Amino acid sequence: MELREKRDESVRRILEAAMSVFAEEGYSGARVDEIAKRAGLNKAMIYYRIGDKLVLYTEVIHSLFGDIGSAIKGNIPADATPEEKLKIYIRGLALTIADHPYLPGIMMRELASGGGNISELVAEDFASILSIPANILTEGVNKGAFIKTNPVILHMMVVGFMMFFRTTEPVRKRYFERLPEDVRILNEKSISEGVNEVERLVLRAIKA
Repeated sequence: MELREKRDESVRRILEAAMSVFAEEGYSGARVDEIAKRAGLNKAMIYYRIGDKLVLYTEVIHSLFGDIGSAIKGNIPADATPEEKLKIYIRGLALTIADHPYLPGIMMRELASGGGNISELVAEDFASILSIPANILTEGVNKGAFIKTNPVILHMMVVGFMMFFRTTEPVRKRYFERLPEDVRILNEKSISEGVNEVERLVLRAIKA
């Protein structure tokens, strides 16, 4: 049992170190030597416990997204209204991004590079997550609660806000006084307050 715990701890340290390096440097700029240094392990241990850089990169993204879909689905009561389900979905995404500070950096760098390092495993993770708003919107249309809406666009609106809210925070703070008043107000809002506003805007836009 003790040996297994040590192995699990080494994997956790590798993944945490890899997340920070991939977020800062992207896939192409990341070096396994730096990941090993931050994890406090030798490079051979990374190859032994997980694999090469691409395998490690896939494991990092999968560890971030793999359980998101099932976790959000598990929090949505079957008897909830479409509006309630959509709110739970939006908040679930927001909490995930808030709890994983490296996620915005990793994904924005990957998308900017064309997504060439996204594996089939990670693509399945994305599909699982996107099935949630797709099913909610379909139910809402069938019940007369929502107008027909593209779930991918809705998902990008929500994720886009959260990603930029997190990644632009240092810039907004640095140039606080030069920004328009409505943007300065955004600096004072918490993520929770921002998500509440996103919920209101989304629901107002798609209600039948």
